Amino acid sequence: MIVVKLLGIDQYQAGELVRDIHSSVAEILETDPTNVVFYAPDSFIYYKGVDQTSYQLDVEIQLPMKYHPLEERINDCLVKLLKESHVHIRVLFDYFEEEHEHLYIDEEYPRFMTEDNMAHFEYEEPDHDHHNHEKEDIFLGNAFAEYEERVKEKEQEQLAQESLRLKTKK
Repeated sequence: MIVVKLLGIDQYQAGELVRDIHSSVAEILETDPTNVVFYAPDSFIYYKGVDQTSYQLDVEIQLPMKYHPLEERINDCLVKLLKESHVHIRVLFDYFEEEHEHLYIDEEYPRFMTEDNMAHFEYEEPDHDHHNHEKEDIFLGNAFAEYEERVKEKEQEQLAQESLRLKTKK
């Protein structure tokens, strides 16, 4: 599995960017697209307290050692693909021996969720027709009517409860 980490990318831009470059990156790596995933956490790059997100991009690629001979080609192609969305790009290759990678794939489910196999839910817009009063119970009276009387009743009720509590405590 090859993991391409995109650090310092706007989280709303990441999905669209990855959709556009995923196949090209797999082609550069001479592998099937199912062997490549992208990781774009909600991350920011700062310089002297100034947000560099979408200006500076830090790309880290975890990949098996067998790809080492393709490093320059992969770097050049990634920069070409990413420079349209970022001004400055740093690419770091993090190689590993394949025997140290362990995957668990549940064969009962598709390998990845896609637009075609995801659950889609119908969303019903709320009815904002204010002329339809059958659905809404709107109180049109005076909410403060008899307010003073209700406050006094509540105070008397609380005093009676406190008095009872004190009597049972003795």
